[in-house]
Amino acid sequence: MIPTPWKPLRKVLKILKSSLSPNQIAFSFALGLFAGLPPMGLHVIIPITLALLVRCSFRAFLLSMGLFKLISLAVAPGSYAIGRFLLDVNRGLDGLWRVLFHLPVAAPMGYGRYLLFGSIVLSLIMAIPVFLIIRILVIKYRSSFTDWVSGWKISKKVRDKSGMGLLRWLLAGGEAKYDKGKAPWGPFRFVRKKMLIALPVIYAICYLLAAVVVPFFAGRIATSAASFVIGGEVAVEQSSFSLFTGSLDLTGISVQDPKKPQENILEIPSLTLDAGMLPLLKKRVVFNVVVIKEASLHVERESDGTLNVDNFTSGWNAEGYLEWAAQYADKVDWLGLLRHFVDYLCQPRPHSLKKDVLSRYSGGRSFPGFRPSFAVERLEIGRVHLALEDARDSGEGLPPVTLFEVELSNLALPARLNRDPITLRLKGRIGDDPDSTFLLSASFDNREEVTDHRYYFELAKIDLTRFLSLYETTLPVDIVSGRVTLSAGITIHEDDVLGEISLLLEGFRLAEREGHPLFGLSPELSSRAVEGINRYAESLPIVIGFLVDGDTASPQFHWEGALLEIARQGLLMEGRRELDRYIDQLGLRINTLDLTEEIPLQRGYAELQEQTEELATELIQGGTDKVAPPDLTDPIRELLEQLFHHKQKDQEDR
Repeated sequence: MIPTPWKPLRKVLKILKSSLSPNQIAFSFALGLFAGLPPMGLHVIIPITLALLVRCSFRAFLLSMGLFKLISLAVAPGSYAIGRFLLDVNRGLDGLWRVLFHLPVAAPMGYGRYLLFGSIVLSLIMAIPVFLIIRILVIKYRSSFTDWVSGWKISKKVRDKSGMGLLRWLLAGGEAKYDKGKAPWGPFRFVRKKMLIALPVIYAICYLLAAVVVPFFAGRIATSAASFVIGGEVAVEQSSFSLFTGSLDLTGISVQDPKKPQENILEIPSLTLDAGMLPLLKKRVVFNVVVIKEASLHVERESDGTLNVDNFTSGWNAEGYLEWAAQYADKVDWLGLLRHFVDYLCQPRPHSLKKDVLSRYSGGRSFPGFRPSFAVERLEIGRVHLALEDARDSGEGLPPVTLFEVELSNLALPARLNRDPITLRLKGRIGDDPDSTFLLSASFDNREEVTDHRYYFELAKIDLTRFLSLYETTLPVDIVSGRVTLSAGITIHEDDVLGEISLLLEGFRLAEREGHPLFGLSPELSSRAVEGINRYAESLPIVIGFLVDGDTASPQFHWEGALLEIARQGLLMEGRRELDRYIDQLGLRINTLDLTEEIPLQRGYAELQEQTEELATELIQGGTDKVAPPDLTDPIRELLEQLFHHKQKDQEDR
């Protein structure tokens, strides 16, 4: 066995004695610089492939790679500074970097990292001096050093001894071949003829092996990734994956409830992902079609007010939400709970970096691509069963929601690189009533600096009393009964909201909630408003339309005036009903009286009665604004004179 310290020297001597030219050996060392100086990553595939393809010394490449890997940590500060300067300080080259970093094969390498990019640039700077130095050393060794060693007396004595060939091979790598080799002709002087065939075959075999082996682990890979993202246990019964078509089929997907292992929060019997393989060379994940035939989602509000999905804490800021939920979850309704849940869900929690000697040089720039990095061209879901259970509600609880149709098109991240707006369409039923349906269609356009989102929403005959726990603390009143039919069209342009809502309420009845006046009115006026709304709804369905405007942070719903007008009309209707009751009673009383003979009036009284009856008729029909009061001065004077004259005459006759 050769002593271990002698092995590197033997390898060097073997390289120097090979049939390769000084240029080929020097190029091998320079190529190893690009694999050893930068940090390890996918980018190493490129110099390794070149080292195999180009006619050079692969041993010299590996030796150079190991040598420069030893000094990479020492030059890391300089590499980081170079990368930071070129990518951050010198912004005039952003267009060039954007093109280079999104080329096929180069895109997944991550050249936007400061340390990696700076190391590549530093390797380019050092490659020429390394090439020249190694070339000179090889030439000096072959022209001077070998002649000098051959001139030694001991060399002349042992040159022709038996066994010296084996000893020379063990210690010095054999005889020199550089003076015996014959250079290949044409382009094969630079490229290995065998590798032109071997490399494609090797990569094809690797691809075929992956196509055979990956399907056995596709389910495990998918469930591991999903479990890491959501923080819960994800299981798959069967899985299959094809590297030829990029199709991933998962059967029997289930997400377990961490607090109740015997129950599942999400169940998907079948999921098909049809991915495009070519975009992966540009670091793009594109799903042409995603098909989910059926899904069941079970969301439960527990006795402390929290949701069972609160336990999935990976990837989002759960600490802040759980801290809020511990104080207020049992004091708010579903609307308040879901609103805070979504707010905290949108706050990502970055994962801590692994401990690494180069961790202080982490970071880089991400240049926008020319196409979205993640895209789903079409998502189809056959049917979704959503069960909303409330452990705090002793009644029927929230009704189940069934989605018959879910379609999503042109989903892309980042959305500004998408060619078309994202469209969403949901159609389903609430509860078991076939008439209680809903429809949502939306369009999201984030391609410009000013975003434009459009929503259209329809609800049909939804029983409001079934959703008491949804709004019980949000609304200032209690809804005793009522069915709602609603249609809304809303546009969100940048931060401005504008829309119209039409609302139909049938069989509607409210109840006051003590200490919660309606629309900030006084308690007495709020009570009368609730009474007026109820009086109106007893006779007619409530039909109102109102506007929505303002900003997205605090949109304004202008329905206060519409409801107060309904309350006013209800009070007027109640007043008229009360008057009609008294009028009918008086009419019945008049009919019971036996007034068969009309009592004659004197001329003055008859004229006054005729005028007042005409005025009363006009007032009833047209209102006081349209009728001017008659001048009754003369008739009253004449009537008084007649009365006074008749009274005086009667006294004289007596």
